[in-house]
Order: sequence, then C-alpha cells, then structure tokens
Amino acid sequence: MLSEQSLSAPVFHCLSRTQARLENHTALYEGVSAAIWQREESALTRYQHPGHHTLSCYLDGGQDIRRLYPSRSISGGAPGRICLMPEDHDSNWDVNGKIRFMHLYFSEQHLRHLAGRIQDKGSDHLVLQDLTFIDDLWISRLCQQMMMPLNWQDNADQMMLSSASDMLMVHLLKHYCSDYKGLPESTGGLSPYLKRQMIDYIEQHLDQPLTLQELAAFAQLSEYHFARMFKQSLGVAPHQYVTLRRLNLAAYLLRQSNSSLADIALRCGFSSQSHLSQRFKAHYHVTLAEYRKGH
Repeated sequence: MLSEQSLSAPVFHCLSRTQARLENHTALYEGVSAAIWQREESALTRYQHPGHHTLSCYLDGGQDIRRLYPSRSISGGAPGRICLMPEDHDSNWDVNGKIRFMHLYFSEQHLRHLAGRIQDKGSDHLVLQDLTFIDDLWISRLCQQMMMPLNWQDNADQMMLSSASDMLMVHLLKHYCSDYKGLPESTGGLSPYLKRQMIDYIEQHLDQPLTLQELAAFAQLSEYHFARMFKQSLGVAPHQYVTLRRLNLAAYLLRQSNSSLADIALRCGFSSQSHLSQRFKAHYHVTLAEYRKGH
C-alpha cells in the first residue's frame, strides 16, 4: 500500500491527525488521489483553504454530522450524499456518530488541464460550487459500484480507477462548475490503421499497467477524446477492453500451458492469483481450476 506521504492533500493530512481510520488510499496520478475513511468519534473538524478540491461521497452513516456556519448549521448527511469542497473553501464540521466516506482529492491545475483536453483549448475561469449533502445518484453509483469494488493497489485496476476519477471530474465540470462550456461531440471512431495499431499495442503489453494516459499518448489524442473514439470503434471503454483481453489471455494459458496460476496472473497483468481468480470467476462463472480441468 502507498505511504501517506504519497498523498499530499491537506484534507487527507487533516483527517490523519484525528481518530479517523484510513481504510484504503491510492495516488492515481499527479494531482489526483483517493481515500476511504471511517470515523466514530465526536469531534470538530475544520478545513481551511486546503489548496485542492475535495469530492466526498458518504458510504455509510453521516446522519449526525452538521456543517457549522456563524449563525446556523446544516445537517442532512446520509449514505449516497455528496459534498464538494473547492480549494479555497473554509468549513467547520461537527462530526457525531459512525461514518464511512470516500474522498477524491484533485488539484485546480489538474481540473484545468482536464477541461483544456476536453475542449481542446485552455480553461482559465473555472469555479467549482461549494456543495453540502446533495443527492447526485450518478456520482454515488460510480463511487460505490465501480470504484469501491476495485483493488486500489493492483495494476490491472489502475486504469479503471483513473478513468473513473476523470469521469467524476468531467461530471463536476458539466454540472457544478461555472464558466464552463459544453463538451464537443466526437465526430468518429479511431481510423482503421490506428485501431489495428492500438489492438496490437494492448496485446503486447497486457502484463503491464496500461494506463489511459499511456494509450491516449500512443494514439496522439487527448485522453477524453481517445476514450470516446475507442468506445465508438470497439464498443467498450478502454479499461473494459483491456480487462477482457487479460481474461481471454488467462483462459488461453490455462488451456495451453502448465504454468502455475500465480505465473499466469502476472503474465496477464494481475497483481496476484486471488485477484485474477475473482475477476475470472465473475466473467466465466467457473474457477481457474475448474476451467483448466474442463479443458
């Protein structure tokens, strides 16, 4: 697991100094990281101009938390509720009861860079809203159903985590950011030549992390446009395609080789045999041993 020093977000370090328990965390790429926390103690917590944006998704509890203002307070936390804390915000929280939540930390520089890649031009006037205890089913489902089940320390899942974090930030740009113009629609998929090159590149590097940034750089496209064009050409998102090809390779090796299950997992880009086993059974509905025995 990554060290806490690998996550430089002030909100992360503010929570680290309390009795909050860190359940999971990962640095996705420069300026973007994520963490899952649990808190049980009653305490006052202040986030004062952290210098980075924070998206918070409540996973469990939160009903007894209040955000404090000079003359009033706001309650309404619950599983699935969302808070968005911009980099320059100042907030005080009265934390009571058990709570479990996921944080996505991202820098203003990364958000501007993402907006620029999507729009193919610079974005100098982005202002994220300050939101407390809102309902956004799209965000809560992405966090709980896509990001939470992944192995955050596994190379095979890093592309999915990175893609999901970008999806979250694009959603924030579209719905909770002022002075941001709509996204342009892509006009087509990958060219036949580039599609063939991309398929070959992926096949040759299935044992490696294969990040979205790497694939987009190979195609000489922005990550956003590459992901959309890739899906239009191949019918699935890049991270889904890579996972399917890794599982296909694992099935082939189980049929055609006597390699150990641990070796097959590494050759297919999974960090461990158990992680491959979990994904393989979910896709093929049989265990690795059952599949090998049946072939």
